Amino acid sequence: MNTFYFNTGVKPSANFAFDYHQKVGNVIRGGVLQCPFDCDAPSNSVLMFLCDSPNLDEGKVVNVIVREIHNTSLLSLYAYMRVVE
Repeated sequence: MNTFYFNTGVKPSANFAFDYHQKVGNVIRGGVLQCPFDCDAPSNSVLMFLCDSPNLDEGKVVNVIVREIHNTSLLSLYAYMRVVE
C-alpha cells in the first residue's frame, strides 16, 4: 500500500478553511491543496483520475491499473493509475 496525492488545483486564500483540511488529513504541497489517499499500486504509478467505477475502458489499457482507494477524505472509490516504467 502506497500513499498518493490528488491535486485539487485549489490555491488557498486568506479565508481558506485550513483547520478543516488539516483535520481531514489534506495538505498544502507546492502551494496547492492536495488530498492524500492510499492504494495498492506500485510507487512508480501516476494518478490519471478518480471515479466510482472500476470497469471503465481506460482500465483495459496497457500499463493502466485500477485500485480501490483508502484512508482519504476523497469521495471517489477507485484510482486509475498509469504504471511508469
